[in-house]
Amino acid sequence: MRVISIANQKGGCGKTTTAINLSSFLAEFGRKVLVIDLDPQAHASYGFGVNSQNLDKSIYNTLTDVPEKRRNLGDVIVHLKANLDLAPSNILLSTLEQELKDKEDAVSKLHLVFAQNTLDYSYIIIDCPPSLGFLTFNALRASDEVIVPIEMSAFSLMGVSKLLGMLELIKIKISHTPRVKALATIYDKRTNFSDVMMGEIKRFFNEDLYKTTIRINVALKKAIYKRVPIDQFDKDAAGAKDYCGLAKEVIDEEKLVSPYREADFTFEAPEAKEVYIAGDFNGWRIEETGRLLRTDDGRWKKRLALAPGKYRYKFYVDGQWVLDSGNRERESNPFGSLDSILKLGEDARN
Repeated sequence: MRVISIANQKGGCGKTTTAINLSSFLAEFGRKVLVIDLDPQAHASYGFGVNSQNLDKSIYNTLTDVPEKRRNLGDVIVHLKANLDLAPSNILLSTLEQELKDKEDAVSKLHLVFAQNTLDYSYIIIDCPPSLGFLTFNALRASDEVIVPIEMSAFSLMGVSKLLGMLELIKIKISHTPRVKALATIYDKRTNFSDVMMGEIKRFFNEDLYKTTIRINVALKKAIYKRVPIDQFDKDAAGAKDYCGLAKEVIDEEKLVSPYREADFTFEAPEAKEVYIAGDFNGWRIEETGRLLRTDDGRWKKRLALAPGKYRYKFYVDGQWVLDSGNRERESNPFGSLDSILKLGEDARN
């Protein structure tokens, strides 16, 4: 599963248009996609024809800690068409930062939601608000990749530099570095200035720029007005051809982005205060990236991305090393005790 944020602190650069139309074309190509509308303005929800202000459940309800408002992610998802679902937004999302201001894991709430749910999607596409605040930080923390739409203006590039600064902060604080690629949008071939700005964007991003360019196209605006993706409005429009090309590029990256497999770990200990996982995949270090997350039923869960192979591991529960009781495969170690064993993929070593 690839988690991709569409982010740029500048508005009007095609961010939501990209989230809507990239997701729709990925679904048309047979990928199962979940769109997370993380903007309190709910523009992505609107563009998909969902009036989220009339819904009693939205992405806000999966992130809040208020018990009577809390809902599972699956409870808020709206089905749009084959292979395409939406977790809609709501104006209540703008209150979330104030609600969670004293919570230690506030900036990781969306990441925790993904970790605590079994999600059967090829892609999660997150439409971020046009700012670098709390919600965008949550999105970047939860993402493996970031697509940065850049319109043909100097202001859009200024927004990019600030976004990259936030990504560096995330790297320093939590050792998480999403992959970043730029997307040139609202390109008008009739103007010399568009060519000048395109040159600047290419110099800034080099290889980290999608080959596809989203041309200025009135059909994209009309599709949003009709509250449908461009492929449902006019498949022959330039905007449809551009976003189809972008979806193909993103799909082509599947074999290049990561060879890693996802492994889910569960440990049942309702009374535990802290649970970590460590093994030869991280040098047996007890660190924040190995901390399991407690669910409401008293279970602790963690999802790790690991290359195919064979791994030794244990849980570290309140200062004590503990075997995985849900995994019967174990082997002796040089210290006279046992380790739990995980084998991933066809290339797992014997």
